[in-house]
Amino acid sequence: MCFDDCATICCMKMNIKMKTLTLLLTVCLVFLSVFTGCSFNDEYAGQLLNELISALYTSPDITFTDETDRNNTDIGNATPFTADGTLTMYMIDVGQGDSSLLISPAGKTMLIDSGEYDSYAAVSDLLDELNITSLDVVVATHPHSDHIGCMGKIIKNYDVASFYLTSASHTTKSYTYMLEALEASTDTEVYLAEADSNNPFIDWDSAVEVRILSPFSNVDYDLNNSSIMMRVKFGNNAIMFTGDAESYAERTALSRLSTSYFKADVLKVGHHGSSNSSCDEFLSAVDPDIALISLGADNDYGHPHREIVSALKKINAQTYRTDECGTICVVMDGNSIEVKTSK
Repeated sequence: MCFDDCATICCMKMNIKMKTLTLLLTVCLVFLSVFTGCSFNDEYAGQLLNELISALYTSPDITFTDETDRNNTDIGNATPFTADGTLTMYMIDVGQGDSSLLISPAGKTMLIDSGEYDSYAAVSDLLDELNITSLDVVVATHPHSDHIGCMGKIIKNYDVASFYLTSASHTTKSYTYMLEALEASTDTEVYLAEADSNNPFIDWDSAVEVRILSPFSNVDYDLNNSSIMMRVKFGNNAIMFTGDAESYAERTALSRLSTSYFKADVLKVGHHGSSNSSCDEFLSAVDPDIALISLGADNDYGHPHREIVSALKKINAQTYRTDECGTICVVMDGNSIEVKTSK
């Protein structure tokens, strides 16, 4: 695919001090599968994996870091966010899944989700076309395979400086493979994303504010609702990313944070256009001019649901879908927005 006039990318590798996860996860899972005959999907394996993932955040030998430890000041208050250049977003056509690439005014890169395992070619082809060999930030919104299916391959094949995930765990091989890839990637810093941390910002580009709006540390979420929601703001423009967050997570975030944090020109519509997401209160708070939906053609879920299509029309949001438009490119200069499609 080719997007004429999209911003030229300049990617810089970051040398981050060595950070290592634990080998306990791999050892225990191998022991479980070989000596007990249990699969990753067995209830006992799920309980064990949850315990192991929980241990990753508490063991003194593990270097999961709160963003506050990385910066002594709240970058949202300490750094003046000023428009300079363009912010470019690609919603990659990965079929029934989710993956977006952001390129900042300074050429910093951020990958949000990766699609299914067989989506690797679509993601890597775009990265290679843009001459991207390293990723400054990678975000895994939640553990479902249509969002992190090829994340392990991404981590193994591209230098990743910072990786953000949530405490939600899963028992799938794709999730385990992602953790094993992180464990082997000694130059990657891993961060736990929480909206109620001391510093709910992702340090990426000084011209861009990236604020985490969900999940919260003390809320009981299912996997979809555990998704990382965040707003990327550049000048007077903003993009809202939602993962697969449903109405429960949307309303929880709205009840705990200022409504002003949610206003965005562009909305990455939650859960592929499912009626379980994009509740009226959330759409009203975001009030987007442009709505982007990532989904596969003729998918088994009936996405996007007619209720969401109708709701987006009601608020006069111009809607672009990957099943109809292919990969979608959005370019922002801090005041205006241009949308291009590959089909």
